[in-house]
Amino acid sequence: MLPAARPLGPDADGQWVRRWLSPEWNRMVDAWVAEQLGARIIGAPVTYRARLWSVTRCYPTTDGPVWFKENNPGHRFEAELVAALAKLAPDAVIRPLAVDRERGWLLAPDHGPTLTRADIADQATRCRVVRALARLQRAVHGRLEVLPGMVTMTPGEAGDRVRAIARDWARLPHAHPLWIGAGELRRAEAAADVLDRRLAHLSDVDLELNDVYAANIFAAGPRFFDFGNAIWGHPFVSLHSFLASVVEWTGAPLREADREELYDVYLAHWGDLRADLVATEALERVHRLVSWVRLIPHADPVEIRARAEIPLKYLAEATG
Repeated sequence: MLPAARPLGPDADGQWVRRWLSPEWNRMVDAWVAEQLGARIIGAPVTYRARLWSVTRCYPTTDGPVWFKENNPGHRFEAELVAALAKLAPDAVIRPLAVDRERGWLLAPDHGPTLTRADIADQATRCRVVRALARLQRAVHGRLEVLPGMVTMTPGEAGDRVRAIARDWARLPHAHPLWIGAGELRRAEAAADVLDRRLAHLSDVDLELNDVYAANIFAAGPRFFDFGNAIWGHPFVSLHSFLASVVEWTGAPLREADREELYDVYLAHWGDLRADLVATEALERVHRLVSWVRLIPHADPVEIRARAEIPLKYLAEATG
């Protein structure tokens, strides 16, 4: 049984959602999926979710649901990244059935239920997820190359990146949805100075998954998916991404003892780098910000107005 389509978002009238709901696009994608799956398709597909950053379409097959995904050009590298990860850590991520690298198309099987709120509230489950995340990262560390379109940012560059974004937005016309005022600019520049001091000693960069959100983790395994936000940055930020989603889903801060245990579980695979792990927490919102910013050149005015609150929220949290 296929999942019900998600309601459209505030960017429904933008160019990307209109493209992904058009009969022409559906016919093109359905033909490609049929070519890959053949007679295994046993019913009509459902476009599950369409947002300016990506679309997912689900197909019923004799082997269960199969998922198609296309990304906004700002995240087009994801299909190729998934293919590379599946070769290095096949039991930790989704395994693509087919990939079209040029178009950024990905076809992958369903792997069952994702984590629930009850799972996320359970410390034993959180430890299991963190252990699997660390193992995945260690399995791929130093074995991947930066893909075209991926943002590269060393920890020492974070302050400069925040300054540049804030100054660009402060120069926009006041009526622009991303415009920020003088007070916000001052806060951003002061925060960038703190980032410079706090992160100057860090240099490691590799794949940073950047969206280890609870809903992006299949419970069985666990198995990770949805890597469109990935950047080339400090890998420890992936843990902070997951912990941020735990706080969001539970609506309460992590108990200090639970956080320390999760740090211990994670560092068991990385070594005695607790000071580095603590320092990289400051990068979590910065990474989300720089990932989102690469979508802006591909967004039309309707989409910018509809979704401006997201990058503005990331900037405010990164500089808070």
